[in-house]
Amino acid sequence: MKGKIKYFFVLALAVLVFVSILPVFNVSKPLFADSTSDVNAFVTRFYQQCLDRQPDADGLAGWVNALQSHSISGATVANGFINSTEFVNKNLSNDAYLQVMYRAFFDREPDPQGYSNWMGLLNAGNSRQYVLAGFVNSTEFRNFCAKFGIDSGSLNGGSGAKVSNSTVASTSSSTVASTGGVVPIFAFHSVMPDSGYEYEISTGQLNELCSLLKQRGYQTISFQDLFAAVNGGKALPPKPVILTSDDGYQSVYQYAFPIVQSYGFKMTLFITTGLIGSSDGDRRTNLFDAGSYPTRAMLIWPEVAAMAAAGFEIQGHGTDHSRLGSMSYDQALAQLQASQAAIQGSVGGVCNVVAWPFDSFSAASVSALTAAHYGAGVAYSGGALNTGAINWGAIPRIPVQASTSIGSLASYLP
Repeated sequence: MKGKIKYFFVLALAVLVFVSILPVFNVSKPLFADSTSDVNAFVTRFYQQCLDRQPDADGLAGWVNALQSHSISGATVANGFINSTEFVNKNLSNDAYLQVMYRAFFDREPDPQGYSNWMGLLNAGNSRQYVLAGFVNSTEFRNFCAKFGIDSGSLNGGSGAKVSNSTVASTSSSTVASTGGVVPIFAFHSVMPDSGYEYEISTGQLNELCSLLKQRGYQTISFQDLFAAVNGGKALPPKPVILTSDDGYQSVYQYAFPIVQSYGFKMTLFITTGLIGSSDGDRRTNLFDAGSYPTRAMLIWPEVAAMAAAGFEIQGHGTDHSRLGSMSYDQALAQLQASQAAIQGSVGGVCNVVAWPFDSFSAASVSALTAAHYGAGVAYSGGALNTGAINWGAIPRIPVQASTSIGSLASYLP
């Protein structure tokens, strides 16, 4: 009997000890909370790939402790190394910079297509900070961090062209001197000889707006021009303005295109790629407005190509005009990537700006911008753009509608 009591006592004690240490093996906890060796390896890679050296003891300990205390993420570490004085002072070329991005954040050499896309964005004036955010917010970086048990986190998806006080100070006097750093961006949709509803302006209204801008000495620019100027790489005209049209209506080709050209202006078209047909026999209509507004024909790719060849900028508006702000990160990313691929594959150029359909965007959709290699998202309201304080996830525009008076539009011109 005594032997049985002793046996059950020992068994109970063993169970008690096992239960007490069980949480140590609880795999539902974040791995990086308990794996110092993995976190050390993760941080050491950044020293080796970004700074070309082994870590110093104090620096390594600081990063590892912060990661294990959950106070920072992998994105924070990436941002810290790439924006460190030691890395910046290396003064790398764009090619060398991209090599570091791929090796440090993806643990591989660049693929030709991806490398070409990133180089095109850098050459178009997008900042290196924007490129960094694109790598860090990508699925590939999240998967890479997961190998080490690290929470990837994210960088601000709206940080397209890096804006700082010094950048604005250096560019405002030479690039937008007459307007004090203000760039009006006008937004309209379809254009018809006689307006049929509120979101459709008349050819007379467009003529009035263009005439006003011409009289006041304004010159049209593209978003690529804006990116380059804010990054200090290109001077803007004294009075810059951006004309934009959303959705991709055939009327833009029929009526707006010749009017805008007659004033020596250009325009940015935000097109809904899934509604752009291949030929006149394949022409679609504004299905997203069904039951609410008159049926209108949409553009076809030959018309889009003709305007692109004339210097008009072609940018994205999703694939089917769905509300990107109501989508998950992955859904928004898929729409942005598909729209971008359709535009760049059909008419060339760089598609790196989206006009949010229905003015709908969210933290998830804005975060998806950088992963899809976009430099900015534009809203449908907000007034004139102040280049000293740019929200790259929601650049403001000035709506032009059927009831909008020329006087109210003139009030936005510095």
